[in-house]
Amino acid sequence: MYKPIKLGNLTAKLPIVQGGMGVGVSLERLASAVANCGGIGVLSAAQIGFREPEYENDPTDTNIKAVKKYIQKAKEMTTGNGIVGINIMVATRRYEEYVQSAVEAGADLIVSGAGLPARLPKYTNGTSTKIAPIFSSERAADILLHMWEKKYQTTADMVVIEGPDAGGHLGFSPDELKSITKEKFADEVKKIINVI
Repeated sequence: MYKPIKLGNLTAKLPIVQGGMGVGVSLERLASAVANCGGIGVLSAAQIGFREPEYENDPTDTNIKAVKKYIQKAKEMTTGNGIVGINIMVATRRYEEYVQSAVEAGADLIVSGAGLPARLPKYTNGTSTKIAPIFSSERAADILLHMWEKKYQTTADMVVIEGPDAGGHLGFSPDELKSITKEKFADEVKKIINVI
């Protein structure tokens, strides 16, 4: 039997978090399907509005509007108590507006990496939206969580720990990628868990 994931008042019966894959891979159909199976379905904000007619002329504003549109669609398609979240990269231009659009749409969870989401609690304060920073090191976890505690009197509802095999924008140098082993990374994960 699998242990459920509890995020405050939300429960994912299956401990499965579907990754947010950009440019149309993780949209409302995939996220709601995962949520309907009892996991956490995650849309991706990366170029989420690419199918919208106004995207070519104004991609950023279109993406911000599409965040709201597709989260609402995913939630409408989710039956029962499924959890629907969105991955928003800190490196995204006008990050705050993306987060605000997700909160307004009723996102259950915002997963955020590609930089340290230092102000994420500011944008979700007073809402029911849960927050999940992405870490690849103990140092990043320690810095961010202590800062959130001091500045916002809050902490993460969940964390995502990514290793060198995760690909993308994790901040590992080429030398670290060559030298890190699964055992070394497992030790780093243990350290991050101790910080949390």
